[in-house]
Amino acid sequence: MLPRPIQNLIDEFSKLPSVGPRQAARFVFYLINQPKEEIEKFAKKLFILKKIKYCHFCNRTMETDHEKTILCSICKNKDRNRTMVCIVEKDTDIESIEKTKRYDGLYYVIGTEDENKQLARLKDLISRIKKSNKELKEIIIATDATTEGETIALYAARQLAELNKIYPELKITRLGRGLSTGSELEYMDEDTLTNALLGRK
Repeated sequence: MLPRPIQNLIDEFSKLPSVGPRQAARFVFYLINQPKEEIEKFAKKLFILKKIKYCHFCNRTMETDHEKTILCSICKNKDRNRTMVCIVEKDTDIESIEKTKRYDGLYYVIGTEDENKQLARLKDLISRIKKSNKELKEIIIATDATTEGETIALYAARQLAELNKIYPELKITRLGRGLSTGSELEYMDEDTLTNALLGRK
């Protein structure tokens, strides 16, 4: 029987995506064997997550002390192409696409949580477009080439289709072929992702 503090920490690590109890236990015992200074440094880095907020427009995470409405560096950048919005699943997908230097529009993080949260975020995006973004010309659905990503993409396409009734010229596209089945955007090389962006349909 493990001491309660150790078991509690294992339980917490087990809540992380793709981390089972055995791997969680390895994490905990690794930390136990670190010098006190390293454990304190690790704890401080965890604590600073309290300063992480979500961009008011795109839902991207950012560090800030402000409690008011905030925008991330991309959404605030006046040089970005505001006629395009790229829907991604997670923040790391944005980093991957930015590295290609082939896209200069805005983003919208739909998340990888349950369908209810994804639906709420899609409805929010559609509502904003209806109210204020008449200059929008294209929405790119850039989800992973996994089963979950494909499901999200089809779901998003159905929800966004209603915008075409209001804005017939609005293009709703998806990344082009070249993405191997089962691959995630954040792990793709820049050339593959660039070709997928350029070949979107």
